[in-house]
Amino acid sequence: MYPQTHFLFSWLVGLIFVKLGFFNYKIALFVGLIGLFVDIDHYIKFVFSKGDFNLKDAFNRMARGVFSGRSFIHHWIGFVIITLIVVFLYLFNKNLFWILSLGYYSHIFLDYAHLNVLKIKGKLIIKEFGFVEKVDKFEILFDIFLVIGVVLFIL
Repeated sequence: MYPQTHFLFSWLVGLIFVKLGFFNYKIALFVGLIGLFVDIDHYIKFVFSKGDFNLKDAFNRMARGVFSGRSFIHHWIGFVIITLIVVFLYLFNKNLFWILSLGYYSHIFLDYAHLNVLKIKGKLIIKEFGFVEKVDKFEILFDIFLVIGVVLFIL
């Protein structure tokens, strides 16, 4: 999934928890940002493997499927490490607990869940500011529903 989808989904999860009374809107926004920034490992792996700091080049290579840069954070060992950190945070800082746990786990859920149950096929190519996205039509539809959900929970 692309960054906007991870951000919107994590933010929506955070907003649901706001409505349930666990924390405030500011924490929900941070949940969305953590859901987005979990993918920073792709860029870090790109920098270490290619020796290139060009964010646009890294993004476009990943979008085209030329470079696949998942680090341990997207695999079972990362899941275990983050879970240990989350348990520790629960004991000492509830806000950081919520931010990290909801942001990370919602991101991982999107990465591994197969949500396209309607089998919507096809891709759209979006080019903005030199960045290229080959977005599945399903993901665009999903993003639209996420935006609607976010708006409804904010109102």
